[in-house]
Amino acid sequence: MDTTHFWKIMDNAFNIGGFENSLREDAILKQLISLTPSQIQDFEIIFQQMNQKASTWGNFAANTVIMGGSTDDGFYYFRCWLISLGQKNFEETLKNPDYLATLDIPVEKSHGLAMAEFEELISLSDQAYEKVTGKKPESDTTFPRDNAQRLGLFYDSGTTMKGVEWVQNDELPKIVPNLCKKYEVE
Repeated sequence: MDTTHFWKIMDNAFNIGGFENSLREDAILKQLISLTPSQIQDFEIIFQQMNQKASTWGNFAANTVIMGGSTDDGFYYFRCWLISLGQKNFEETLKNPDYLATLDIPVEKSHGLAMAEFEELISLSDQAYEKVTGKKPESDTTFPRDNAQRLGLFYDSGTTMKGVEWVQNDELPKIVPNLCKKYEVE
């Protein structure tokens, strides 16, 4: 497993499921259970590396605008969602978080906010590892997230942010102007 293979899995899942989390989740899991335990471990490591890479103040601004606010957990789920959109969308957003304004992100009608979280991605490596090895997480410490944590990669929702810090929401139109227009943030 290398980053090329990792992105093939994510791109395939996005091609199958689009913005529908459950469809992307199924597609990713199906691909992961076809891998060896070692490849699943590598997938988790790359996933966590990409998650750290996406931990920027610009992405936090985009998350805040799209979701109408943000929390540590919410930002973690947003980064998972961003990774699940595939390599092109991920890389373009890293260059310029305002790129997300070009995507047709579905809006949840019940609360009028876009749905830009994918918490389910966090446990997919462990689920696949359990299916492939038959081991149970309660009795085995070799699971992908445990392994990533020992390597200093899995950090739950806390993270070190890169980029220029912003403090007030009135700074958002300078950081992600197109997203602010799209989601009517002033």
